[in-house]
Amino acid sequence: MAIGKVIEVGIAVKDLEKSIKLFTEVLGAKAGEVTTFDSYGMKFAMCRIGDVDFELMSPTKDDGVIGKFIAARGEGLHHIALSTDDIEKQWKDFEEKGIKVIDKTPNTYDGHKFGFIHPKSFNNVLLEVIEE
Repeated sequence: MAIGKVIEVGIAVKDLEKSIKLFTEVLGAKAGEVTTFDSYGMKFAMCRIGDVDFELMSPTKDDGVIGKFIAARGEGLHHIALSTDDIEKQWKDFEEKGIKVIDKTPNTYDGHKFGFIHPKSFNNVLLEVIEE
C-alpha cells in the first residue's frame, strides 16, 4: 500500500468548452466526454496528455464546489490527484501520521474510490487520492 504516481491535475475553469479546445488544439490533449457531477455542482472533461489527465472543471451552479472556488480564487489549479492501490489503508495511514483529510471515509463515483486531503496538510495544495 503506497502512493503511486500523479494521475490527474484538476483545473477550475469558467468556460469548459473553450478550455477543452485550448488543451486539445494547443497541447494536443485527447479529450474525453463532458460529464456532469451534480453533487459537486460541476461538469468536467478529462484531457489526457501522456499518462496524466487534466480534469477541466466548470461550475453548473454558483454555490457548488467549483463555483465557490472560482468566486474565491479565480480560475486555476484546483487539485493534484495521486494513485493508491488501497485507499482505505491509505486513509488509516494518513490518520496515524496526523494528516487532515476532508473526507472522513473515501467517496465512490462511477466505480472509483477517492478522497481529498486538506490543503493545510500539504503546503496549501489540495490533494486527491484515487484508488486504481
